[in-house]
Amino acid sequence: MSQDVSQFVATVRRIPLFAGLNPTQAVSILKVCDRTSVEAGNVVCRSGDRSDSMFILLTGVLSVRLEDGTQVAKIEPVAPVGEMGLFTEEPRSATVVAAEACSLFELGKYKLQGAMRQNKEIEINISRNLISILSQRLRDANSELSFLRGVVADQGTGEVEVPDTEESPLPPDTL
Repeated sequence: MSQDVSQFVATVRRIPLFAGLNPTQAVSILKVCDRTSVEAGNVVCRSGDRSDSMFILLTGVLSVRLEDGTQVAKIEPVAPVGEMGLFTEEPRSATVVAAEACSLFELGKYKLQGAMRQNKEIEINISRNLISILSQRLRDANSELSFLRGVVADQGTGEVEVPDTEESPLPPDTL
């Protein structure tokens, strides 16, 4: 394996969605990626657009912005962008702009699905990783909600409205 391919394989394996892939499986993912460059100031993806691909930032810096242009995050290498949309089919939730010249891998939804169909081990690994990522995001959201409830309670209102667990999107043990 050439040094460039080895470096790219190591890059792919550091992305949480692809964690645990062996080198051969990582190469299978790399084979279905397209490498692209984006000049500073250009849009990588726009809020509300269809989520039919994800990006892996290799070099440069990306700016995540709300519709009003407010920057809410900076993304630095090696980081994925838009990976959840491949599975949820939800539209993009923010606009991502190249803060400086960037090099990215783009992985299309159907190419990823094809790679997963060809290798069930890849599919199982990515599915487990996706469940883990989403579980962690739910735990983080629950923790933030709990913190915000405490802030509201400390504001002297004396009451914190707790939603009925049947209507709440949160598991009952987190309320």
